[in-house]
Amino acid sequence: MDNIQTRATLDEYLKDIKDDIIRLSSRVDTAVDKAINAFAACDVELAQEVIAEDVHINTKRFDLEEQCLHIMVTQQPVAVDLRLIIATMLIVTELERIGDYAAGIAKLAVRVEMVPKRDIPNAIYQLTSQCRDMLRRAMVAYTEHDANLAYAVADNDDSLDTQHRLLFHKLVGETRDASHSTDYLLSVLFVAHNIERIGDRSTNIAERVIFMTSGKLTEF
Repeated sequence: MDNIQTRATLDEYLKDIKDDIIRLSSRVDTAVDKAINAFAACDVELAQEVIAEDVHINTKRFDLEEQCLHIMVTQQPVAVDLRLIIATMLIVTELERIGDYAAGIAKLAVRVEMVPKRDIPNAIYQLTSQCRDMLRRAMVAYTEHDANLAYAVADNDDSLDTQHRLLFHKLVGETRDASHSTDYLLSVLFVAHNIERIGDRSTNIAERVIFMTSGKLTEF
């Protein structure tokens, strides 16, 4: 009877942790979307929302880490359950860093408000859409313990890197054109860099899922 109760308690803890991390990933995904929109529209108010949200994301990261440590100490999980807890702690860190990248983009929106500018390249929107899709699918892989989906997410990273590299060279070329605002183009370059890093963090999440499901330490 005690073993059944212990298992039920652990399952309840694990469910709570998974629910919390999914909510956190949703907040992070929304922050990325808002940050890009704030930069594109030079919307300082929206940018400030993203910057303020980053504080809450950071706090939630530490809360989740404490919950994971509490489970490890009080429930002493083993095997698959232990890997789930370890992977969750690592994934929470990746989500918090993605929140930091979103906040970095939002801060640029504030900085470039008075800088002469033009529409941001469509490639920025395409990169953002792809990295957000990677993040969402990586989190689905986590909740469903789907290693195949995690591998598919990681496979997308090369495509994202290639698109980022092409955009980088295009923007660097445009900085040599006196008709363009160099300050603004450099800001767009930084935005593109942050988006590419979000893709890298999503790949890291996929790697944690593979570890969680198989015990294999994989790096792409």
